[in-house]
Amino acid sequence: MPRYTSPVDGAQLYYRDYKPISGGQANTGTKPALVFLHGWPYSSLAWETLTVQLCENHGFRCIAPDRRGFGKSDWDGPQSDNQITYETFAHDTVHLLEKFLDVGPFVFITSSMGAGESILALEASEYLRKNCKGIIWVAPALPGKLPGEDNRTTGPKAVWDGICAGFQKARAEFVHAALPGVIVGTSGLTVSPEVLRQHEQIVEDADGLAIQRCAHIVREADFNEKLVRLKEDSSVPILCVHGDSDQGAPYEKSTKLVKEIIPRVQVELYEQAAHALNVTHAERLLEDVLKFVQA
Repeated sequence: MPRYTSPVDGAQLYYRDYKPISGGQANTGTKPALVFLHGWPYSSLAWETLTVQLCENHGFRCIAPDRRGFGKSDWDGPQSDNQITYETFAHDTVHLLEKFLDVGPFVFITSSMGAGESILALEASEYLRKNCKGIIWVAPALPGKLPGEDNRTTGPKAVWDGICAGFQKARAEFVHAALPGVIVGTSGLTVSPEVLRQHEQIVEDADGLAIQRCAHIVREADFNEKLVRLKEDSSVPILCVHGDSDQGAPYEKSTKLVKEIIPRVQVELYEQAAHALNVTHAERLLEDVLKFVQA
């Protein structure tokens, strides 16, 4: 089971590393690795509709870590000072890609809060900035709040307080009731009971404290200035993929604003799509990923 030790506090963190096979040996060729960062409160399993196909059918190495506290990763380690922040997640990612795997050329593919983590990781590591060949933000939780305001992208504090209370009082019932709205939003689409059960289990596997603390971290995030710096200091290609029925991070308050800050951002707006594009629009998302990476 692949794990690495966080340099921050010694937490044991899990990651998936899918390598294509050619001639009986793992082979990535000249293609960049694809690094998947999941959203809250999921794990790397949420990316399985893409990672397995991209590895087996298209020959890409796919790396997908479980953020600390989610999936099979510890929330904290023996040297923890209980001060886990967005930057902590980014430092974990930098260590995995730079020091532990020496990943080389790669493309970030992120969902929701993973977008912010990718920005912080790039800021923290010259190695990652040198090797990052592109970024795909799927339903990004960006740009976040402005000073003195609620988070524009993810909604007001009262909404998040209600979500946290639901998780605290009866996680299973709350997730069962809320998850369909997250996945399909107001799109009018439906998903099978089997898919819902699978995603309920992914959320059930998360550490309870990690769910609470991470919710506050996302709610308080402000990436406005960091996006401006990314525009000015980097020319890395960026694709934002978003659903027009996303209630978790509405297009008008996220990708639309990101495009205004960084004009070079390419935008793909999916009709009848909510926050979980990897579930409801997996085939189209796969095509857009391939088109972007191969370009």
